[in-house]
Amino acid sequence: MILKLQHTLLPIFSRQTVQGRLRRALIAVAYTALLTLVLVQSSANPLIGPAAPREFNLAWEILLTLGHLIGFGLLVWVNWWALVAVAPFWRALLVAVIFACLLGLLTELLQSFVPDRSASLFDLACDCGIALLVGLFIHRRLR
Repeated sequence: MILKLQHTLLPIFSRQTVQGRLRRALIAVAYTALLTLVLVQSSANPLIGPAAPREFNLAWEILLTLGHLIGFGLLVWVNWWALVAVAPFWRALLVAVIFACLLGLLTELLQSFVPDRSASLFDLACDCGIALLVGLFIHRRLR
């Protein structure tokens, strides 16, 4: 029902048109690039967003964790939305979830090469956990 409503309100993103599929793909690629940039940038001199506090700050850590949850939840949703226009439901969902987990792993590894950043297993667990939860939500609600 949600997808029918979405296609009624937004015919520009209709899955039947090549232009609609291309727009979906471009939105997914742009969001993935933006998320990757935000996750791999320096904490002291970020290109996007505020600089991290120099000392431990619990509120900042909670904000970062929420950022991971929201960012990777949206990543699964946007990539599934782009892929379901060209692939079967199950395949699109599986690829979106696996891609989100792999991107989480890649960004954590890349953070270890940034001077003021380090890799975090907790962040990776949050990334993969929310990817699986959003995948389950999509499967149960939109199937």
